[in-house]
Amino acid sequence: MTGRESQNLRDAVLDALASAGSEASDPHYFLVRTPCEVERLARDILAERDSPIVGLTGRARAHEPLLRVSDVRSVIGPSVPVHLVTDAALLGGLNDLIGPRLRLDPGSARVWWPGAHRRCEPAEHPVVVGLEDEDYLDTLGQLAHEYHLSHPLVRAHVRVIEDERSLLEHEIVRVQDYSQRIHQRLRDVQIDCHLARTRAEAAEARAAALEQAAASACWAVPIRSRLGGAQPE
Repeated sequence: MTGRESQNLRDAVLDALASAGSEASDPHYFLVRTPCEVERLARDILAERDSPIVGLTGRARAHEPLLRVSDVRSVIGPSVPVHLVTDAALLGGLNDLIGPRLRLDPGSARVWWPGAHRRCEPAEHPVVVGLEDEDYLDTLGQLAHEYHLSHPLVRAHVRVIEDERSLLEHEIVRVQDYSQRIHQRLRDVQIDCHLARTRAEAAEARAAALEQAAASACWAVPIRSRLGGAQPE
């Protein structure tokens, strides 16, 4: 097979992939065929924009997209651009341009939200991997889950919740520390009271013993006096 015939065959497969994955009339579904289209996609991903971009690749060892675009549309709506990249060389070129934090790997789909850049947080632009033994609907459900959970408005609310939780956890730690210190102070006071009571009881016992000894001594003196003062007849 000549190089031209190989290229024609690949184009035919790509056309089949595109038509199998979506209606041909979808104006926002793009099949990435050339390096120029790769560069355009990379610029769009990294540019300032208001809407997300979804990247699709082919399912592993199958001549079909990871997800059908009609099903993807049920998740993301009708106007979000969807780009299908199946050629390994073009996919590698795209990843070189957008960087490892935003890369799109074979057998996966990715949502690039507005604000994507080469040093961004990867989790903010979620990836869905189609596992070989995973049911198609499970993969689609995972895309829906990641798409809605990573929406910028949702992320903002989640960030507020996480900040409030962090403050609450800090306050809990502070209160627990304060409670522990109060508990230790109470214990110290209890120990002091116990020692003071023990000393007082010991002092009272000594005083009682001394008092008893003194009383015994007082009774003993008159008896000796009477015994010593008696004259024999």
